[in-house]
Amino acid sequence: MDTLLLDTAVWDLTTDVYGNLATVGDATPASAQTGPGMRLAQDVATRCRAWRGEVYYDTTQGIKYSTILGLAPNLSVLQNAFNTEALKVPACETAIAQFSFNAGSTREITGKLSVADVAGNSGTVTLT
Repeated sequence: MDTLLLDTAVWDLTTDVYGNLATVGDATPASAQTGPGMRLAQDVATRCRAWRGEVYYDTTQGIKYSTILGLAPNLSVLQNAFNTEALKVPACETAIAQFSFNAGSTREITGKLSVADVAGNSGTVTLT
């Protein structure tokens, strides 16, 4: 299974050396930046970045950010929301979110979401 490769720096489509849309997935040689683990991490990140109802053809995808934003974050609720959404990605077997909240002037949540599929391929989604 393949998916379109996203450039994680700008979260947009990218091209291969021939100018075609780049893909990543099972046929891609495995490494930290490619292969089935990267495909899984990218699919999970795409699903978790979506607001519930935002995906036009499947409004059940995404996280209910309206119930999370605007309040002091409850990390357990947030981690559970990300874990639950990640496990909805086909073939995703495990999802473990580890977030932390930096209070003060920055008020930001950072951390990672580690995922693995049924074949043992793993990937990490980093929140910054």
